[in-house]
Amino acid sequence: MENWAGNVKWTPQEVLLPKSEEEIVDIIKKAVSSGKTVRTVGSHHSFTPLLATNSVSLSLDKMQGLISKEADNRAVAWAGTKLKRLSEDLAETGLALENMGDINVQSLAGAISTGTHGTGITLGSVGTQVEEITFVNGLGEIIILNAENNYHEFKCAQLSLGSLGIITRIKMRCKAAYNLELDIRKEKLSDVLANLDAIVNENRHFEFYSIPNSQITQTKRSNIVGEKAGHTSKFSAFINDIVLENWALQLMCSINKIIPASSKTISNLIGSFISNEIKVQQSHKVFSTVRNVKFTEMEYNIPFESYQEVVKEMLKLIDKNNYRISFPQEHRFVQADDICLSPAYNRNSAYIASHVYKGMDNTRYFKDLEDLFVANGGRPHWGKMHTRDASFFRKAYPKFDDFLQVRAKHDPNGIFLNDHLKKVFGL
Repeated sequence: MENWAGNVKWTPQEVLLPKSEEEIVDIIKKAVSSGKTVRTVGSHHSFTPLLATNSVSLSLDKMQGLISKEADNRAVAWAGTKLKRLSEDLAETGLALENMGDINVQSLAGAISTGTHGTGITLGSVGTQVEEITFVNGLGEIIILNAENNYHEFKCAQLSLGSLGIITRIKMRCKAAYNLELDIRKEKLSDVLANLDAIVNENRHFEFYSIPNSQITQTKRSNIVGEKAGHTSKFSAFINDIVLENWALQLMCSINKIIPASSKTISNLIGSFISNEIKVQQSHKVFSTVRNVKFTEMEYNIPFESYQEVVKEMLKLIDKNNYRISFPQEHRFVQADDICLSPAYNRNSAYIASHVYKGMDNTRYFKDLEDLFVANGGRPHWGKMHTRDASFFRKAYPKFDDFLQVRAKHDPNGIFLNDHLKKVFGL
C-alpha cells in the first residue's frame, strides 16, 4: 500500500473493511489478544507515515453516509464518509458544512484526526465543527464523547491522529445550505501583503497561491450571497479546472523536473495562466478543487501576527538559495481554537503550504523553510511532512502531556501506535 503522493509505502499483514461498530469491537479485541496493532486508513492523503503499519490496516470505506439529520442544523455521519459524499448528502437535506479544506476526497474521520482546515479568520478547522465523537477504544469499548459529558477527553478526540481508537460516528454542527461567490484574481504579491489585514478581515474566506521566483499570485475571496448558484458549463469548468490548473501545471512541472534551471521561466509561465473570474456556486463546490498533479507537501501553522515577517524572510531564502522550485505555495488563515493538539491552539493562525512536484528532491527546500517556521513559533500540520519529535511537541503544545494521559487510558496496550506515532509521542 502507499499514500496518495507515493512517498510512504507499507505492507500490512491484513486489510480489513468492517461494516459495523460491532465488527470493529471484535477486531480490536482480537488484536489485543494476538498482540497485533491496527492503523485506520482513510483516503491515503497524509504525507507522513501516519497510516503505515506492518500489522493490520483497517478501512472505513464500507461505513459511509449520513446517519441522521437532527435539530438545530446538526447531522450525524459515519466516520468513513468521504467529504464529497458528506457535502452532497447534507445538501439534499438543506444543510452544509461551515467550512471545508480545498479537497473533498478525504474521509471525515481522517480530516478531523489530522487537523484539516480551510480558510477564514473567523472560522476554525474542520474539527471545530464536531460536537460529538463515537469511537471504539483499545479495550474494545464503544466511547461517546462530547463537550458536556467529558470536555477534556472530547478536546483530545477532536484531533487524535487515530491514537485513541477507531472513530465510527461523528456529529457535526452545520449551517443551512448557502451559496458562495468566488472571486479569483491575478494580483501582485506585494499588493496582497500590503493590504493583507484588511483583505483577511473583510472576507469570510481568503486564500492565495504564491509562485516561487515570481511576484504573481492567484487570490481567492469567497463570501456568502443570497443569489442562486450560477451554471458553469462543463466545457468552461474543464478548461479552467482541469486544463489550466492541472494539465498545464503538470506540463510546467515536468519541464522544471527535467530542466531545473528553467524554474524562474516556468514560474512566470504558471503565473501567465492565472485569470480573473467570478462565479456563484453551492458552498461545497467552491471549497473543493481538483488535484490531479501529484506532489509532496510540507505545511506549517504560523501565529498570524508573525506571518508577514515570516513571508518576508521566506522570500529572501527563496531568492538567495535558488531552490529551482516552481510549484505554487498555498496561504490560508484560520481562527484560534481550544483543541489540545490543534496547530491553531490558542492563536489566530496563518498556514503556509509548500509543495514540490512528485519525483523532485524536496530535502533542502523543506528543511530551510521548516527551520524558518520553527524559529517563528511554527507548528507543523499533522498530515504534512515534518521532522519534529516529542521534545518539540511537548514545548509547542501546553496540553501535550494531558493528551498522552488520555491516549494511554484509551489504548493502554498501544495497539493504535506505529513507529511514526511513537516518535511523535516519545513512546
